[in-house]
Amino acid sequence: MTKGLIIGIFAISSITSIAQTEIFNEDFESGAPVAFTIVDNDGMTPNAATAQFTEAWTRMADPSNTSDTVMGSTSYFDPTGTASRWLITPPLVLGAFGNFLYWEARSHDPSYPDNYSVLVSTTDDQISSFTDTVGLIQQEYATWFTRDIDLSANGYASQTIYIAFVNTTNNGFALYVDDIRAVIEDPVGINELAEIAVTVYPNPVSDVLMVLSEANIESLELVSLSGARLMSTTDSEINVSSLTSGSYFVKIVTDQGTVVRSFVRK
Repeated sequence: MTKGLIIGIFAISSITSIAQTEIFNEDFESGAPVAFTIVDNDGMTPNAATAQFTEAWTRMADPSNTSDTVMGSTSYFDPTGTASRWLITPPLVLGAFGNFLYWEARSHDPSYPDNYSVLVSTTDDQISSFTDTVGLIQQEYATWFTRDIDLSANGYASQTIYIAFVNTTNNGFALYVDDIRAVIEDPVGINELAEIAVTVYPNPVSDVLMVLSEANIESLELVSLSGARLMSTTDSEINVSSLTSGSYFVKIVTDQGTVVRSFVRK
């Protein structure tokens, strides 16, 4: 295996036993990621060996675990060339401190490891707006590897941002990304619970969105992608039939902490 190299322009976190408020979580298991923006900025044609990559980033089965679903991007073109393939998150509303980004990634082939950048925009999801590179990964490992960036250490707090993962490989093969999470971490340990198990279903949803948790649910609040508060309840379910089709967040307050989940109104 070719060892992955991380260019040291972003901060790596090593915090344990901390409370977390989840801002965003996407594991790509619930259908196409409609809240994401996908941009093919290279105009290249995938080689016949990578024809399954029908978009710049394509939702597909994990080659190492076909029961899992990931996002994949090829850099193997015919003719050969350099990839510029963008996977852009919906807007992320950051806290005043302790903002961290986590994700998992791997290259398909250790003989042709892929490179990619992680960029931030503070305005919108247009690729010209991503002017700050907070992560630059060269020769990603060929097995799944968890990475993280301290967004607060990079100057991002109390604002709304977009994150872009950009495949920038010249004549590689394929790159996979999964389990993208943004959290607010409390290093002083106000709540020592590392994670709160919460399930939101059905997702996508037409009418009643239900929330299941081992913790006691105190309230639910629906929030638009722009951060506008839409409705709330003290029940463990909420009727979303009045919402227009699209992506939203539900803020879940429990007796053990607060998490945020994304969902799609069909």
